[in-house]
Amino acid sequence: MSKLKKIVLSLLVVPALMSGQVSSVRAIDTSSGIARYIVASGETQDGTVICATETGNAPCTRGYDANMVGVVASTPAVSFQTETPAAGTVPIVDGGKAYVRVSGINGAVVAGDFVTSSLESGVAVKALKSGYVLGVVTEDWQPENSEDIKLLPVSVGIKPAILSTSASDNLFELIKQGMESAFMTPLSALRYVVAGIILILSVGFGLTHFGKLAKSGVEAVGRNPLASKAIQLSVMFNVLLTVGIILVGVAVAYLTLAL
Repeated sequence: MSKLKKIVLSLLVVPALMSGQVSSVRAIDTSSGIARYIVASGETQDGTVICATETGNAPCTRGYDANMVGVVASTPAVSFQTETPAAGTVPIVDGGKAYVRVSGINGAVVAGDFVTSSLESGVAVKALKSGYVLGVVTEDWQPENSEDIKLLPVSVGIKPAILSTSASDNLFELIKQGMESAFMTPLSALRYVVAGIILILSVGFGLTHFGKLAKSGVEAVGRNPLASKAIQLSVMFNVLLTVGIILVGVAVAYLTLAL
C-alpha cells in the first residue's frame, strides 16, 4: 500500500474512531474501495450491482441503468460499520477497485472494457453501446459459454460513456436516460440541468437573432434595392453564424452529459 493511500486512509479512519461513530474498521487488500452500508432489498452477494429504485435500493434489473449506486463488497479496503449493522444493510463500494459479478452473455471481456448493469438481477455485462456504465474491467476473461458468471476486478466509476459512433444515437440515449432517472445522484442531475439550460439558451438566442436578422434584411433591401446582393450576402453570413452558435450550444450540452 502506497504512502499516499495510507495517509488518506488514516485521515478517514482516525477522526471516525475518535468521534465514536465507527466501532470497527477493516483493512483488506482484496479491494481498494471504501465501503458504506446501505439498506438493500432482494438477494445480494459479493459483487452484486445495486441500483436505486422507487421502492428503495435493490439489485439492478435494467441495462445501462443511470440509477446504479455501487457494488456489494464483502472485503473492501476499508469499511465503516457499527457494532451491530441494521438488518437488511449491505456494504457497497462506489469508487476504487471492487470485484463484480460479470456475465459472459456479451462475449469475451478484455481489460479496459466497460461493464454495466443488465437484465439479470445484480449481474454486470460488457457494455456494447453508449450509456451509463459501472466501471472498467482490469482483467481479461474468455467465458466458455454465455451463461458463465465470474467475479472480475473492476475500477468502479459510475458515469455515462460513449461507445457508439453515431452522434444521434448517443444523444438520444442520454436524453432517454435522463428522463428515466428519477433517482440519480445530485451531481448527475445537475449535469442534465446544466446541459438543458445551455441547449435552451443557445437555441433561443439563435432563433431570436435569426428573426431580427430576417426582418432587418428585408427592410434594408426595400430601402436600397441596388445593394440587394451585398445585403443578401450579409444576411447569409449571419444565418451561418446563427446556425454555428446553435451547433456549438448543442455540442457543449452533449459534452456536459457525455464526459
